[in-house]
Amino acid sequence: MKNLLILLFLSISFWLQGQNFSDEWTGYFAYAQTKDITEGNGVVYVASDNAVFAYSTLDGSLTTRSTINGLSGQPISSIYYSAAFETLLVGYENGLIDVIIDGNANVLTVVDILNKPSITPTEKRINHFHEFNGFVYISTGFGISLFDLGRLEFDDSYFIGDNGASLNIFETSVFGDYVYAATSSGLRRALVGNSNIIDFNNWSTTNGNTFRGLAIFNETLYGIAGRNAFKTTNGVNFSFAFRYDNITPRDIRATDTELTVTLPESILIYDENDNLTRTIGTVGEFVNDYNTALTLNNSAYISTRGSGMIEVPLANGMPRQYLPDGPLENDIFNIQAATNEVWAVYGDYDVFYNPFPFNEKGLSHFVIDSGWKNISFEDALFTTDMVNVAINPQNPTQVFVPSFSAGLLEINEEIPTMLFDDTNSPLERVFDSNGSNGGVRVNSGTFDSSNNLWISNSLSSNGLFKVTPGGQFQGISIAEVFPDGDRPSGLDDIVFGSDGNLFLGTNSAGLIGYNPSNGAIARISGDEGAANLPSNDIRALAVDRGGTLWIGTRRGLRLLFSPSSIFEEGETTTNPIIILQDDIPQELLNDQVITEIVVDGSNNKWISTIGSGVFFVSPNGQETLANFTTRNSPLPSNNVNSMSIDPQSGTIYFATDRGMVSFDGTSQPPAETLENVGVYPNPVRPTFSGLVTIDGLTARSNVKITDLVGNLVYEEVASSGNLTWDTTAFGRHKVASGVYLILVTGPDALETNIVKLLIIR
Repeated sequence: MKNLLILLFLSISFWLQGQNFSDEWTGYFAYAQTKDITEGNGVVYVASDNAVFAYSTLDGSLTTRSTINGLSGQPISSIYYSAAFETLLVGYENGLIDVIIDGNANVLTVVDILNKPSITPTEKRINHFHEFNGFVYISTGFGISLFDLGRLEFDDSYFIGDNGASLNIFETSVFGDYVYAATSSGLRRALVGNSNIIDFNNWSTTNGNTFRGLAIFNETLYGIAGRNAFKTTNGVNFSFAFRYDNITPRDIRATDTELTVTLPESILIYDENDNLTRTIGTVGEFVNDYNTALTLNNSAYISTRGSGMIEVPLANGMPRQYLPDGPLENDIFNIQAATNEVWAVYGDYDVFYNPFPFNEKGLSHFVIDSGWKNISFEDALFTTDMVNVAINPQNPTQVFVPSFSAGLLEINEEIPTMLFDDTNSPLERVFDSNGSNGGVRVNSGTFDSSNNLWISNSLSSNGLFKVTPGGQFQGISIAEVFPDGDRPSGLDDIVFGSDGNLFLGTNSAGLIGYNPSNGAIARISGDEGAANLPSNDIRALAVDRGGTLWIGTRRGLRLLFSPSSIFEEGETTTNPIIILQDDIPQELLNDQVITEIVVDGSNNKWISTIGSGVFFVSPNGQETLANFTTRNSPLPSNNVNSMSIDPQSGTIYFATDRGMVSFDGTSQPPAETLENVGVYPNPVRPTFSGLVTIDGLTARSNVKITDLVGNLVYEEVASSGNLTWDTTAFGRHKVASGVYLILVTGPDALETNIVKLLIIR
């Protein structure tokens, strides 16, 4: 009955259609770590972590597929191209299957296996595809499913474990009259033409070894079992084909003339007499950690774990690497953008700010005109756990990278030049009670208006450091605000208010304020009862255009309308944003883990979260303009670790644990003059509840909106070619009906323009 029910469920295919987001979104995915490879009709397809690239052997072109053009963004486990149906199948670890038909821009996603509650999540993995007679045998963690390539729908599903139980199927292959399944409990087979093949009783075990790979070559079935390769011509009697002492093969494949076996560090190619004709070991300076390989047109195409795909000619010729431009990895911890560029780092620490084990990864720099420059861990002066980036606003070629275990790395012209730690600066190293080295834990990096760099140094006697433009370090103790000397293990975001005061988030002690002009230090936290913080674990801070401090914690959002009030006597209280949802008052982002808050040129807020994607809200937060998730956008994950905005173009970058994307839909490039300033909609009618857009702006032009008697209701400096206004007076209340003047002045005050806007309530 169980088999029949699941069969009925899987016989009806449920589809999602992947949307092409390339008009407003751009993807930045890593392709060096590859998992599988397939070919057909002159194209070699390669699966990376969660994206695909294709190399045409006909014209030499290299193209990519990612969430931007329809893929799901989940970890890929298998890939297969059907030349007969001109269809690419991409299988995922969670059971999803993407179907891409040549010439079709859209991606069809099959969700049948993913959505089946009767199959446990660990059994849904797509392990392998094998095509036979118009059907694809899909090997999964629970059994075998048949997919009809002509009708694009599921057919039967086979549960071939003992007594019809689930069984992990690594690969299938049709050889002679039988379909064979490589499983963890032996090689099983059934007559492919048996009308009752769905019955587990019609499957038998022909070899008890654990088989993981199958290939048909020279009218013989080969199979990988442990460290050996077996072969059979009748499916019953097996003999050893090859033995690999102390090495377990990863894959076996065949063409009409060659059999290819992939070992972790070499590729072995055999002829029809089982003679080893070619061994490919280390290739140049490329990573020799191989996943699989196939031969095509007298070349071996190798899928690697670190160098993309390598082509090695089997006769004469030089090896070639195929690797689309991209960052080092997809799991990006933090990013920082400047005009036409963005930096990415991959260090990390856990929720308690524990950096162990120390992370040995490099960092990446993207420039719009030239692409990616990846800096290795070795070239980065062996700096571990790089967790933040601070770009010098007066000299963007100088970059400082805080490390949560090694100190502060300085980079000039993309060349790491100095690592500051406890040996050459006042930064302090952490030692535990046993004397073990806990590293030099530097986290935030922010420049002030005088071009001083401010960084945090967790668990040190000086929690803050100011680094002058001349490179002098000045330590600032913040210990006086911690009762009983209980220092927080994590010091996070640093921001400056409009009056020059510094604000610092902590993981256990709430919000710290520091006045650089007089040295005053203050703190507010939830345990005082008045601060109204949902949590003392503060992960994100931002000061908006009106001077309000936005505070993101691990349990929600708060606003501090007068941030400098924390230095004054009396209680300081933060405020939630209350919105109406289905006519019921709700707290905006209640209990959400907030990772970053970004204020754009229109004073709108971008708020990233763990688990819920990105929220785009109006200047006062009362209106949610968008909530980008994996369901409605090309975000590859709802765990968004970091965001940053290009101050000139307004492009906003989202870094997740599965890749980075950027969104260009709300901003326009700056205009050269102010002659085409416009506003829409105009008039604003009572039924309109969105944002008014002012476009045709030059970079850094000043926009003021007044009523006819001169009362100022809005002012902003444009960072791109457009601004949006929520028709409120500085975010407090909706303005009344009437005519409003929009006065635009260029940055040099030599060019102006005035347009009128009619608002009807």
